[in-house]
Amino acid sequence: MATNFNATALANGTSNLLTRTSALNLSTDLVQAGVVFNDAVRISLGLYSGGQGSGNSNTFLSSYTTDIHAVQNDIAAILANPGDLTIGGQTFTLNSTDTAVLTNIQTQLSTLLTAAAQTTNATTMTAASQTIHALETQILSEINNDAHLSAALNNVTFTANTGATDVAFQNLPAGADDPTTLAAATAGTSLKSVGEVFNAVVSLASGDINAANLTEISTDLTAVASGLTAILNNKTMLAQIEAGETANAAAATTLHLQTVLNQVNLQLTKYDAAAATGNTTALRGTADNLLDIIDIVQNDTALNTAAGGNGNPGHTGGFAEDAGGLSGTVTKFQDNQAQTNFWATFVAEANTINAQLAAIVNGTGTASQALITQIENYNNFGASFDAAQGAVFQGRFDNELNNGTLQADSSTAIKALQGILNGDTGTTLTSDLAALTAAGEGFVADAMDVSGNNIAIGGATYVGSATTVATATSVNGLAQGTTKVTATPNIANGTGGATTASTTTASGGTTTKTGTTTTTANNTTGNTTATTTKTTTQSSKHHHHNDGTATTHSSASTHTTAASHSSTVVDHHHHAMQHIWG
Repeated sequence: MATNFNATALANGTSNLLTRTSALNLSTDLVQAGVVFNDAVRISLGLYSGGQGSGNSNTFLSSYTTDIHAVQNDIAAILANPGDLTIGGQTFTLNSTDTAVLTNIQTQLSTLLTAAAQTTNATTMTAASQTIHALETQILSEINNDAHLSAALNNVTFTANTGATDVAFQNLPAGADDPTTLAAATAGTSLKSVGEVFNAVVSLASGDINAANLTEISTDLTAVASGLTAILNNKTMLAQIEAGETANAAAATTLHLQTVLNQVNLQLTKYDAAAATGNTTALRGTADNLLDIIDIVQNDTALNTAAGGNGNPGHTGGFAEDAGGLSGTVTKFQDNQAQTNFWATFVAEANTINAQLAAIVNGTGTASQALITQIENYNNFGASFDAAQGAVFQGRFDNELNNGTLQADSSTAIKALQGILNGDTGTTLTSDLAALTAAGEGFVADAMDVSGNNIAIGGATYVGSATTVATATSVNGLAQGTTKVTATPNIANGTGGATTASTTTASGGTTTKTGTTTTTANNTTGNTTATTTKTTTQSSKHHHHNDGTATTHSSASTHTTAASHSSTVVDHHHHAMQHIWG
């Protein structure tokens, strides 16, 4: 199918330009080649090649080499028949400078392919990553410094999958990590200065984190973490950032900023050093984590503006958008039975917790230690299950389940509940209630994220609004388990309470018993498995009792859940896009 370069279609996202199956086809339109190159640069933040627990996903290294081959084939066709060249569907005539630039790029693309293959070898990966970074930036510079070519390319703008307005061969985010900017970021002088250092990290990491850039990236991220902490602890600055927002919106903005800090710390503690050694989880996690941090800031109007943007996703200011990718490069994750059980439980409890928080806010419910314990169990369940999965699952969902979004939502809700239980009144109580709303919306947004980015066993989908495990899949009953997570979940089966089936996973390492489950830690960093030592079977009466309880709960809270979900679309837009674009 020919690419649709209609300006309206490009602006509203209905063009097939950004669809992988179309974009990879041979073309003599330089915009199409440039869009594929954008995709390659984007996924070069983590060129992982290991497929453990991949969920039927293509590795980023394989997608990258396919992208580069496609760009090279397009440019070869253009150089072979210059009269066939178009830019955005319009005839374009190369001058001698243009021809020289494209000819040189062909050589650079060949070198990129050679270097990409060397990223899997421990002895060559650092040099290969440096080569990829250098050549990507050179190609972008050569295109954008060719006045004739760049003027034509810049006339063909399109709405990228990030929501920003992109062009073919989109430049990397403009960052800075000079001593003055680093000092300002470390002190938390402004969110813009913090974001500019983060931009530098994204630029440096394009081509992978490696032994040569690890120190600079870690130094930059340490400054970012310090600055974010300072801003979160500065009530005056937070008030300035959130000026004009409602109490609920301000609480959501604070929650988003805390989530960003959590994910920066995740990058520092789990990914940076490991990525430099070629670790699959760290490479996949870096690509997802850095882009998700950008997504959070860009889709929160207050944070976007404070970082130097105009309130809409774009390439200006700190935490600027990277080039958008192609739809289909990152595919939905195919879950196994245990993962289906887990996500169904995750979705169902997200909605039931949100309903309880909403009831407290509207005066029909009360805060309790039992609810705090339920949220703590839910958070621990997410982190523990994530840590027990394969490398690709962890890399893709760490920032949601382990020291990221879930942790921020949980800690925000728990802090507010504790404040209410301690007798907060006046404006403090108002802030507590706003925080409960923000956290509840966060839980629901996570549930909706799962429903859009994962596939249950047998090809079924997830139902983001479900309040029972049984109804959390489009084909009811595929998932096992109970809605309310206990303090001793069955990690091996992905269930939050009593086990419904016996699953045994063999592994080496040390074991620690917790309740009816023995968790076994592998010697492999960041990967654990669980072995069930005792199983119980739910009786039909017990199972129906849980269904009845959940159904009644759902009916009682239908209005509040629906209301929370509608406001989630704006306040938590980053969750809806999380993981789709890598």
